[in-house]
Amino acid sequence: MKVVLWIVVLFALAVGLSLFAQINTGYAIVFVPPYRVELSLNMTLLLAVGLIAVSYGLLRLLAATLNLPHEVAVFQRRKKLRIARHALVQSSLAYSEGRFQKAEREALRACENEQSPENQGVALLLAARAAHAMRAYDRRDGYLARMDSLGNGLQLARRMLEAELLLDEKRTVDALAAVEAARAQSPNLTAALRLELKIRQLQSSPEHVLALTEKLLKSEAISAEQARRYRLAAYRDQLPQLIDGQELRQWWQRIPAQERQNPSLALAVAQQYAKLEQADDAAHLLQGLLEDDYSSELVSELGELADQVSEARRIELLRLGEALLPSHSRDAQLLLTLGRLARAGQLWGKAQSYFEASLSIQPTLAAHAELARLLQALDRADEARRHFDACLELALAEV
Repeated sequence: MKVVLWIVVLFALAVGLSLFAQINTGYAIVFVPPYRVELSLNMTLLLAVGLIAVSYGLLRLLAATLNLPHEVAVFQRRKKLRIARHALVQSSLAYSEGRFQKAEREALRACENEQSPENQGVALLLAARAAHAMRAYDRRDGYLARMDSLGNGLQLARRMLEAELLLDEKRTVDALAAVEAARAQSPNLTAALRLELKIRQLQSSPEHVLALTEKLLKSEAISAEQARRYRLAAYRDQLPQLIDGQELRQWWQRIPAQERQNPSLALAVAQQYAKLEQADDAAHLLQGLLEDDYSSELVSELGELADQVSEARRIELLRLGEALLPSHSRDAQLLLTLGRLARAGQLWGKAQSYFEASLSIQPTLAAHAELARLLQALDRADEARRHFDACLELALAEV
C-alpha cells in the first residue's frame, strides 16, 4: 500500500512541476563582465539545485576522507575485540577439557587483543589456572603479578585465586597472606573464610579453627554437623599443648557439654590425663562415660589404668565392671579389665577367674600374658609357661 501511495505522490509532483514550468515564463540574467548570460528561470532553478547537490556530495566525500584514519582505527579495534572474545571462549573451553597448554595460549591471545581491564583480568586468571595445572608456577605467579596494574576492582579475584592455588601447592604461609589480603577487601566473604579454615587446619592452629568455625556456622556456610566435626578435630589438636593436669581440667570444663559427651574426644582426654600421670582423673572421666553408654574401647582403656589408679578408685571401677557384667557377660574385654583390676588389688583368685573367663570367650594375647604373669607371681611356673607359649603362638600368627 505504501508503494502505491509513493507512486501517486511522485506522479502528482511530476505533473505539478510540468505545469509550473509551462506557466513560469520568467528568466534570469547572470552578468559576469564582460559576459552576460540570460537563462530561463526554470533552468536557473535546476542549476542551483544541481550545484547544491554536487557541493553536498563533495563535502561528504571530503569529510569521509578526513575521517578515514578514525574509521580504520575503529575497524581494527572491533577486529581485535572479536579475536579477543573468541580466544577467551576457546581458552575457557580448553581449560574445561583439560587442554591446559591451549587454554594458556588462548588466554594470552585474548589478553593481548582485549581493551577492557576486566576482560584482561579474566584472561590472566585463566592463564594462571592453566599454568598452575601444568606446574609452571613461575609463569602462574607472573600472570597474577600482571593483574596489579589492572586496578583495584580485580584484586579480590586475584587474591582469592592466588590463595587457592598456593594452598593446593601446600604453601600455607603464602596462601594465608593472600587470604588475609582478600579479607581486607571483603571481611565477611564466605569463600575466604572457608579457605582460611583449610589453611589453619593444615597449620594445626586449633584456636583459629574454632573461631572460623563459629563464623561460618553463624553465616550458615556450614552445617551444624560439619561445625561439630571441625570443633572435635580442633580440640584434639589442642590436647598435646596441655602439659599440666590442672590446665587440662580447666580446658575440659570450658568445652561445651555436648562435645564432652563425644566418646572419641573423651577417650583422647583420658589418654592425655594418663600421660600426665593423672590416672584417677582419667578413670573418673571414663567411668562417667561408661555409665552413660557402654563401649569396649572405653573398658579397654580402663584396664590400661588398673595399675596406676588409687586404691579407692580401683575399688569403684571394680564395682562398676561387676555391675556391667550381667548385661555384657560375653565381652572378653570387660572380663580382661576386671581381671587386671582384681590383680592390681591383689585379689588373686578373682583375677585368675576373670582371665580364664576372658580366654574361654576369646583367646587373646593380652589375656594369656596377664594370666601368665599372675601364675608366675603365684609360683606356678609350669602353668605360666603354657600361657607364655600360647602368647608366642598368637604373636607369630599375627606376623
